[in-house]
Amino acid sequence: MEKAIIFIKEVNKGKYSCNIQFKSSNKTMPLSDFKHSDPMSFNEKEVEVLREKGQIMKIVCEGKEIYNKHSPKGLTKLQKAQRSASIQNHNHSPAIAPYNFIPLNTKVVQAERIPDFDIYHADRFTGYIDLDIESLTPLYIRDTLMDEEIKQRDENDRQRQNDATCSVYANPDFFSPAGRLRIPGSSLRGMIRTMVEITSYGKFGFYNDKRLYYRGLADKSELRIEYQKNMSSFDKNSNKNIYKMSAGYIFKKNLKYFIVPAKNYRQITKDEAKKLIKEIGGKYKEFRFYDVKTGFIVVSGDMNNKKRDWFIEYKDTDQKPIEINRKDIQDYRDDINRNKDVPNLLELSRKGEVPCFYTRYFDNKSIQRVSFGHTGMFRLAYRQTIGDHIPANLKDEQIIDIAGAIFGNEKTFAGRVFFEDAFCSSSKEDALMGERTPNILAGPKPTTFQHYLEQGSNNLENHPKNLAHYNSNTNIRGYKLYWHKGGNEWEQQNQQELREHQSQYTKINPVKEGVMFKGRIRFENLSEIELGALLFAIDLPEGLAHKLGMGKPLGLGSVRITPKLYISDRSSRYSDLSTEWAEPIEESSDIDKFKKAFSDYVIKKLGETANTLWETKRLGELRIMLDFISKPSNNSTRYMKIEAGNNKDNEFKNRNVLPRPSEVR
Repeated sequence: MEKAIIFIKEVNKGKYSCNIQFKSSNKTMPLSDFKHSDPMSFNEKEVEVLREKGQIMKIVCEGKEIYNKHSPKGLTKLQKAQRSASIQNHNHSPAIAPYNFIPLNTKVVQAERIPDFDIYHADRFTGYIDLDIESLTPLYIRDTLMDEEIKQRDENDRQRQNDATCSVYANPDFFSPAGRLRIPGSSLRGMIRTMVEITSYGKFGFYNDKRLYYRGLADKSELRIEYQKNMSSFDKNSNKNIYKMSAGYIFKKNLKYFIVPAKNYRQITKDEAKKLIKEIGGKYKEFRFYDVKTGFIVVSGDMNNKKRDWFIEYKDTDQKPIEINRKDIQDYRDDINRNKDVPNLLELSRKGEVPCFYTRYFDNKSIQRVSFGHTGMFRLAYRQTIGDHIPANLKDEQIIDIAGAIFGNEKTFAGRVFFEDAFCSSSKEDALMGERTPNILAGPKPTTFQHYLEQGSNNLENHPKNLAHYNSNTNIRGYKLYWHKGGNEWEQQNQQELREHQSQYTKINPVKEGVMFKGRIRFENLSEIELGALLFAIDLPEGLAHKLGMGKPLGLGSVRITPKLYISDRSSRYSDLSTEWAEPIEESSDIDKFKKAFSDYVIKKLGETANTLWETKRLGELRIMLDFISKPSNNSTRYMKIEAGNNKDNEFKNRNVLPRPSEVR
């Protein structure tokens, strides 16, 4: 903590200003939210100050805490009562969603030694696992497109540029290369690998380490303050907003992008903007910019009865262009949540200089970065990426976990499991439901931090003003899985809705409930523990089921997998050519033995006292998510609603936190 002097001054009757002067630098920092029943008693006293990223978090005076940014301590009785009332009045009903998260493990269970690949080892196992896969609800995996279908899709995309009501082309067929219905081996591999990672307490394998964006103008959470710190603040003396972003012109030169600063920028009234645009023969439209001879008018979306637009003067030729980091370019391209009507500045800048707004910041690695956008209050990049919220040991490349040992990696060694397609046992006529229209698959993205990041455990911590976001030091929630549902409420039946919003819907042709598929997994040189991990992830306890394919949030894709294990006797096979050719391998009855060996190994490494992994607290959450028999009601696992223009029907407005699976059920 830093040494400082606190200065308190009464500015009006009963109102005080507080400033902190740091001894090391002699610099003074105002503290506007300092409250106390007797503030003048601390005037000119020495204090100890805790700062995080330049922000004052705690102040201690004479051994007593007199200020804590995240605590009501030090408030007057009236202020405590007001804060308590505010929290009590806040809607603390939990968030609901068709998905939930299996918590991250704090410890990684490391794998055994990776064997040599040029021989079959006598103490390891080679063979295959036959899979009987039964659809418990309708199941859908989209088919690939033929050449003619690709042409039709491209034509639809061209038409949509001029007519937004034109539907998106999609092949409704179930996955069926060469005319045979099947579940691709890649789908099975991905699903089972995730299960192995979770159950073996492995590393957090696959994630997109992207940088998300936010825009917190009127957010109820601390995100609004975070946004204002970087973009604008309100000056009480002048009664005006003080804008902190800069304006300029983005352009591309060779393979690099640059921003050259503008001389100045300001806001003008909407009427003034329309007049200037009309003088150059233009028509005022949202999300456009216009060269009006003295500079550019930038028009944003028409939200909340907007009264002003932006005017950017021409570029300042005396200033050196700012080169945009390649990572910033990629971050901008990866921002899939940006409104589709907003101009793509990178695409437009290929043809010439384009007006923009920007701000410079330092990320969590102290590297200077640039965020840029079309209008003044543009979407801002978080300082931290998704990967920054994953504990270091769960992404350490030096650690080889059990899932990595079995499935291999791109850099050091290959996998020892091979997944074949699972073919449908029925004819198309018997298996398929016919073309149907599912409800729209639209829901919260990772930017919904109250769902995707670890939050507090009580009402005070989960009040919107105390929520952690992507600039906070917190972890992601874990592995995202979807709840099982009854499979009978996924289809859109409202014909009027379909006619009015045709472009938002797609067609699918799923297989029915009760349809069987048969597949196979081949494995080589797996240890008893590794084979047990594979079987543990496939052969679930009674009543549990996996999820596959599209439409999982709607209730599609619940499947039951029954494995049969076959172990090859490599010594006999290579000493007698007819072995395993003349007669098939006998089915092994040791599935439970292998599963137990794996379970005991992980429990021992974790230092747990459970009899089986399913008794551990973390896998207890997984068991609840996979339970097909005792699943929660559809109403408690639906997407929350947000009605455009109607704040009363916006279930996201209070940023309610998503509870854990055990709290849902």
